[in-house]
Amino acid sequence: MRRFRDTDAGTLWALNALPNIGETADPAVPVPLPPATVSPAGFPDLADVERSFLAVGGEFLVVERGGAVVGMGGYRPDGGSGAEILRVRVHPATRRQGVGRALMSELERRAAAAGRTSAHLDTATNQPEAMAFYEALGYRETGREHRPGWTWTLVYYVKSLPAAGGGQRKEPRYMQWSE
Repeated sequence: MRRFRDTDAGTLWALNALPNIGETADPAVPVPLPPATVSPAGFPDLADVERSFLAVGGEFLVVERGGAVVGMGGYRPDGGSGAEILRVRVHPATRRQGVGRALMSELERRAAAAGRTSAHLDTATNQPEAMAFYEALGYRETGREHRPGWTWTLVYYVKSLPAAGGGQRKEPRYMQWSE
């Protein structure tokens, strides 16, 4: 696991485009992924990871296995004492092998070391595997949002991060976040 490098961008864009809805573990998807040449529409933060995550005091990590990128995710400060976790993706051929758990653990560790007291994120009801994953990591649902035209409901989660010295902080009472 390492910090994002500019040369990772195309591969991260390709990873972002892989299916994340329904039964998503698929060992048949080729590793390594051929890099995409265009940043994904609707994800401007992935078009400039340096500016969107690193320059604002956050972090963006890449997980490699055998020289191929198999996972990614980042956090950025939320304007308060929390960390907003975004763009967590694991290659379908390596899902259910501990990649996502290791990635989330390191993101949380780095956020806590940077003084963040909580981590929050969202996923959607059309991603039940993601919901179960975050809940298994100790994230607590804090609210839901549905809008006309959506075929899913957005689900918001929060988790307290360990304080310096390893103790747990009191969980904040956020209801929801938006980008």
